[in-house]
Amino acid sequence: MNVVIPVFIQNEETLELTKNAIYSLGNCNLIVVDNNSSVGGGYLRALSTTYIRNNNNLGYARSVNQGLKLCTEKYIAIANNDIRVSPNWKKIAEEVLATPSVYSCHFRMTDYEEPFSYGDRVVESGMERWCTSSFFVIKSPPRLYDEQYLNTYEDWDYWMTARKEGRSTAYTDKACYQHHHSFTQQQIPEREENNQRNREYFKTKWDRYAEDIFAEQFPEQMAVPYADGFCL
Repeated sequence: MNVVIPVFIQNEETLELTKNAIYSLGNCNLIVVDNNSSVGGGYLRALSTTYIRNNNNLGYARSVNQGLKLCTEKYIAIANNDIRVSPNWKKIAEEVLATPSVYSCHFRMTDYEEPFSYGDRVVESGMERWCTSSFFVIKSPPRLYDEQYLNTYEDWDYWMTARKEGRSTAYTDKACYQHHHSFTQQQIPEREENNQRNREYFKTKWDRYAEDIFAEQFPEQMAVPYADGFCL
């Protein structure tokens, strides 16, 4: 299995999170796209099957696309570097993606220190709001991200486009992952400025804001508090 993980490491705490993420992934064909980290470059190069180092921070969409273009295996995982995944993730992903109509497999997300716990659900609809982009697995050949986004709203755009193309997103709680919730993004000073620019770009592209489209398409899901949707 290919795994693409973009990184931008500026301190030892982020490096430690990245080490935890890589360790939890287990045996895989690891493609690291390093957006000019000031810490940990040697470690990343040594652990990667393929290591790409950019001269500056290209952002999530462009760096993930770099990795996706190199993927050759049947299944591809895309991972943030502030996660830890349950040991059974590959087995469950292959099980879910064996359904011909399913393009992507999304797992139950928990807070970073919450213990792994498992359910028995696999659903192709009704959980779109909880199909997260911090860790997921897709079939090859992959579709690419719109590179006009810089670190936010590219996920809204990606999954709206995928569904429009007839690509099904499946949610399961048979496997799960812990997430430190935008740890790297919180360290980028331009985060709020980027967020607003991306939101307006989304509206230019789709004629409406992402949140408004989602509320119209999935009103029952939007009525549920976000965290509650991940409960077993």
